[in-house]
Amino acid sequence: MFTAPVSLRTLPLGLAGLACGLALGACTAITEFADCKIDDDCAGAGNGYVCGPGNKCVPGGDDTTSGDPGTSPTTSLPTTSTTEPSITTTTGETETDALTGTTTSTTTTSTTAESDTETTTTGGQVACTVHSECVAALGEEHVCGKAGVCVSALTDECQTFHWPSDKPSDNVVFVGSIMATSPPFDALVVPLQNAVQLAVEDFNANTDLPGGFKIAWIGCDDAGSATKATASLTHLSETIGAPVVVGPIFSELVLHLADQAKASGTLLISPTASAKEITDLADDGLVWRTIPSDVYQANAFADRIPQLTPAPQKVALLYKSDAYGTSLHEDATLRLEMNDPMLDISNHEYPNPVGLTQTELLQMYGTVIANAWGAPGEHPDTIGIIGTTEAIDIILGFMNAWSAENPDPPLPRFVVSHGVVAALPDLIAKAPGPLKPVLTQITEGVAPIIFDEANFNNFNIRYKIRFNDQAPITAASLSYDGAMVLMLAMAGVPEGEPITGKNVAAAIAKLADKDQGTMVSFGEVMGLSLTFIKKARDILVDGGTVDLKGVSGALDFDLTTGEVRVNLLGWGIDEDMGMPGVGVLDPKRMYVLDPAPSHEGMWVDLP
Repeated sequence: MFTAPVSLRTLPLGLAGLACGLALGACTAITEFADCKIDDDCAGAGNGYVCGPGNKCVPGGDDTTSGDPGTSPTTSLPTTSTTEPSITTTTGETETDALTGTTTSTTTTSTTAESDTETTTTGGQVACTVHSECVAALGEEHVCGKAGVCVSALTDECQTFHWPSDKPSDNVVFVGSIMATSPPFDALVVPLQNAVQLAVEDFNANTDLPGGFKIAWIGCDDAGSATKATASLTHLSETIGAPVVVGPIFSELVLHLADQAKASGTLLISPTASAKEITDLADDGLVWRTIPSDVYQANAFADRIPQLTPAPQKVALLYKSDAYGTSLHEDATLRLEMNDPMLDISNHEYPNPVGLTQTELLQMYGTVIANAWGAPGEHPDTIGIIGTTEAIDIILGFMNAWSAENPDPPLPRFVVSHGVVAALPDLIAKAPGPLKPVLTQITEGVAPIIFDEANFNNFNIRYKIRFNDQAPITAASLSYDGAMVLMLAMAGVPEGEPITGKNVAAAIAKLADKDQGTMVSFGEVMGLSLTFIKKARDILVDGGTVDLKGVSGALDFDLTTGEVRVNLLGWGIDEDMGMPGVGVLDPKRMYVLDPAPSHEGMWVDLP
């Protein structure tokens, strides 16, 4: 079932009275955002403070927030610090953070003691050594930057920020996510982001990283845009210092960010980017995914079409013009031609919807559909669509073309790729009443197996309770597993070594030890505790290894490629007997892969 998009949560902005209340000691200076009329009124707020817009004291200089602490991101990088009171003076020196392994240079002096807090600003920025100083001075959405200055965790792209238990803390490590959560992708992608949030909350509620560190999470929306994805990763890696990121979800954007992740040392784990080109990236082992490569799906997709009854004679293949669509289409077409050289195949590329208006999309899709549908008597009997949620509108467009003819021509069959499968219930919801039962009979999809029945059931219950009775789409399992793998791998980083992207990547080997690792299933629960989290964490901290079985199934990573290898399912749509006109996904058959390293397999009907 679909889930409706949810509102993204933004932490409240700081208030004047918050500065003293959250400081480590007594507050003796005038707080930032105090009332003022002239610059001299702000002298007690700290060096460099001026009277800004709204007659409030704000940091001076070009990099300030102009009176609104949540509107102007800076470009420096926060470190993770402990809460122990300390006195630190740095002038033109470098410091190395023991947890993150990052080295910074500063020209500021910051003193923190149990009874007093003084903050010095340089160039209009608020100096800091711990996050609580920034929370006290600027508000709960601010953290201590890597350069020793306070920065906002929020940007135009990154509008979701959660401290552990929504309480500011100095003992945190940041996890980021980059996902296209805005329309037209929201219905299918917000559940994936929710799953990251649930994984972080589960981890924090049941255990912590060595040293008592919890996880803080920042969620970013790339809107399917390369520019926004780049800005999001820059913020997370260079400003926030997050060593790991869940996402992006689109292959095109993973390929786009690979070099940036490599340069910054940030580990990316994508839940859904399946393009085969990701396998051979020169990424220093920093790009991983919990979904298998499309080399398997291409064969399964192409092998299914000839099995349709009656056997296809004329096939139209439509594919989205991005890395996922073009790569999968190329391989599927080659295999179709190999399977049946006499099959009449036409190929039709359609535009990626990112950045296009609805009017532009309808015009472009209309042209593609008209070309693929052809003249009366020349229509394809089978239409394959390789893309994502936009395919729903394309299928309905074909049905409009079909119904416009008199008499009605034979109905086409639709076979869609995994990027469309989760949206198939929405196809039934959008279709006119008479077409609903028809579409359940002529539409099917191919997708890798991405859920373990028992573990997904447990996950499904907890997800619905957490997110107001919404049900997660199946792909949310991949997102939850990706986030949990990253956090457990952090726990597996050897004591004394910093939590960096490379060290976390190296520790993933300890999570996929099928020979000697202790089996840990994500469905292990006792009372109110998810026992699997602490069990895995304790084994890893003690130097042991585990063999993880996630919500999506066995997490048997190939440590060379950072990928998993799984069988695929053939999905159909059934009508919900309790809710007429509502479609539900139903697995009809399985594509069983031949032994590794083969990319081929065989379709088998399920009972």
